[in-house]
Amino acid sequence: MKRVQTTILYIDDDQDDLLIFEESVNTLFPDITLFKAQSSEAGIDILNQLELDKKPYPSLIMIDMNMPKMDGRQTLQHIRSVEKWQEIPVAIFTTSANRDDIEFCRHYGSACITKPMNFADYSLTLQKLFNQITLPIRY
Repeated sequence: MKRVQTTILYIDDDQDDLLIFEESVNTLFPDITLFKAQSSEAGIDILNQLELDKKPYPSLIMIDMNMPKMDGRQTLQHIRSVEKWQEIPVAIFTTSANRDDIEFCRHYGSACITKPMNFADYSLTLQKLFNQITLPIRY
């Protein structure tokens, strides 16, 4: 049987957060392919390029809430406004636990996850998230 590759797109303007996320994913799930974007615009470009290349969309999109230009809210709204991307699971990653952010994410069918402050908690948080959304790693 052909293997279906699991991919994640992580959008975050902070290079350190991108690296920590990558280390955590590689440690926990070495078979996952990770696309990283340092802006929402770059993340949207990746989605468009995957379509042009006739490759599957990511199994999950993780978005930082606080970014310049196009923030996580705007990015989530944009993704949900594009019909072909509406079914992709999205999780907003934020340093705040603001109730309005949580409700906003829920309204758009997205998880809202508070970023952990250390590597161990980061890995644990990602493991819980990935188990909840059941990433399609299959053969």
